[in-house]
Amino acid sequence: MDQLERNKQVVRRAWAAYDAGDDVAFAECITDDWREHDAGGALATIADVRDSMRMHRAAFPDKRTIIDRIVAEGDLVVTHSRSEATHTGKYLGLAPTGKRLTLEEMLICRIAGDRISESWQITTGGFMQQLTGRKAGMGDNQA
Repeated sequence: MDQLERNKQVVRRAWAAYDAGDDVAFAECITDDWREHDAGGALATIADVRDSMRMHRAAFPDKRTIIDRIVAEGDLVVTHSRSEATHTGKYLGLAPTGKRLTLEEMLICRIAGDRISESWQITTGGFMQQLTGRKAGMGDNQA
């Protein structure tokens, strides 16, 4: 397997770990100093992601991410994905609604030493926005 395929594989493993709520497996896919940037300029760390994973597993136990497109060049991997979930647990203070939700995301990951060292993400139609009509803030740990 060439380096570009290994880079894609680490991103696929990270998504699978996130969906499963497996913060240990997710942490194995990223560097110790990994940061994720959102479109608004906010930064997330592994601690933020752990909180988000726990919250999503409780609120959306059937959540899964489908990678529709994945492209690798140099040390970058870009994915266009969609996450699908049913709101069956409490989420950011909202009682379960049973609503089926779908969001799309573009994610750019920089790979260093077979791990993700930095990510940039843009998400459309986040879960909070679909449930309430308002966007969640970075402190809300939203998807």
